[in-house]
Amino acid sequence: MSQIPKRAGLTLIELTFATIIMAIVMGALAAAAHSVQLANEYGQGYGTATEHARTSFDRIDRAVNEAYGTLIYPGVWVVPDTDGSSTFPDTVVIWHPNGAPANPAGPPLVQELTVFCPDSAALNNFVQMTAPGDTRQLPATDPVALKSLIDGLKTSTATNKVVLTDLVRVALMPSGSVGQRAAARFVVTLTPSAADWSRYTAGTVTWNNLPWPVGIYGSSKGMRQVWLRGEIQLMPGASWVIGNSAGETAIPFLGSAVFCYGIP
Repeated sequence: MSQIPKRAGLTLIELTFATIIMAIVMGALAAAAHSVQLANEYGQGYGTATEHARTSFDRIDRAVNEAYGTLIYPGVWVVPDTDGSSTFPDTVVIWHPNGAPANPAGPPLVQELTVFCPDSAALNNFVQMTAPGDTRQLPATDPVALKSLIDGLKTSTATNKVVLTDLVRVALMPSGSVGQRAAARFVVTLTPSAADWSRYTAGTVTWNNLPWPVGIYGSSKGMRQVWLRGEIQLMPGASWVIGNSAGETAIPFLGSAVFCYGIP
């Protein structure tokens, strides 16, 4: 009597182990694919944010290089917001006339200004603002009136706005402060500074001892340097979330621009 051949196959234990190993391999492949996808999305987002930052700083640099300055208004200035002990220097106001200025000795007219700041209506937008046809004089020597005028331009329907980027990081502020703030800040350094010039007019420092940039000055006229530095934090892509609850990381971009003009 012939024997019945044994059927070749896997035991239940072997099948269980094979299933577990396959699940581990599939999980590892899925995790690797997800990591590659995230890296690709971040790379694309970083590239987009870099282009937006370059556009923004190129516009600022061009306006600064074409600025006009006097002792009354140095051509470029930062108008900050304050809240308690916090200061938010996020608005740059540049005297940027189209041709010869209306008042060569100053102050500038509002229509000659180019303003860069976060959009008060959408804080993730960083905008370039102009107010053509506005012939008011800028209250350059009155910081309170100056801020009031610039705040009015931000909300006026007559103001022209060009969005340079819509990727600005918007942060939630601590309790007791304003609710949200765009992550943008600027600072202007004058050389000689306003304090240096006050000491000169008061007679406590001589003309020759003013800190002229690169020693450029004559017997009655010297070169003042205006140096603007700025930082804008952009989100890597269009999926930014206020409060960063999605765990996204903002990318800081730095820029600077310099121009010089003669004083007095």
